[in-house]
Amino acid sequence: MDLGTLHLPTERPAAIVAAGWGDVPAHTWMLLACAVIILFLLLEIYKLLPAMLGCLARSRGNLEVEHSVSTARSRNTCARLLSVTFIVAADRYALYNASFIAPWSEPWLRLAELAAVLLAFNSIRLLMHALLIELRRNRPDHETRLALRRGIYNYFICFVLLMLISLCVLVAFRASDIAIRWCIWGELAVMWLVALVREGQILSSKCGGLSTFLYLCGLEIIPAAVLIASGLVL
Repeated sequence: MDLGTLHLPTERPAAIVAAGWGDVPAHTWMLLACAVIILFLLLEIYKLLPAMLGCLARSRGNLEVEHSVSTARSRNTCARLLSVTFIVAADRYALYNASFIAPWSEPWLRLAELAAVLLAFNSIRLLMHALLIELRRNRPDHETRLALRRGIYNYFICFVLLMLISLCVLVAFRASDIAIRWCIWGELAVMWLVALVREGQILSSKCGGLSTFLYLCGLEIIPAAVLIASGLVL
């Protein structure tokens, strides 16, 4: 307080800097929620694993997932619930460093902000899909359109499972947060590139090479570029 003016701190308080991420009670509850989600999904993930591996091995796997209504429904549920685990990991290791997500703000508020970013990314994808695929005069068949729109969920599940395994190993060997962050970024990039290749293979069976490239730019590359740019600029 200075002459009736209240000066608020502009930097993270030293006490909070000294405390670890796991020392905050809300973060402990987040980790417990993630553990409950994973235990709840274990059986579903076990049933989905052959289909997910099929999606990694060949593009036809994405079409086969959409052909089975029960498999697609189970996949959607797993992807939605595992996104909570990914958001907690993104908060813990600062995977998305936009300035509006302050590291010393309320934990649940940061979680909501990261969830909004993930929702915005998916909304851009769905919008581009509607503009480029659904509004075409000569549209692909229904299963192909679903595979192009929701196929990335298959690779997201594979990524989260890989991330959880690597986190267990890296934490056990006391790797630094920077090393873990780069490892998760690398796994995410590899899985996204695999998704890009598989979507390209599906598109190339329906249209030419140039059209496939343009569609991939709209469906995946532009939304990913917006996400990365927002993290660097905002």
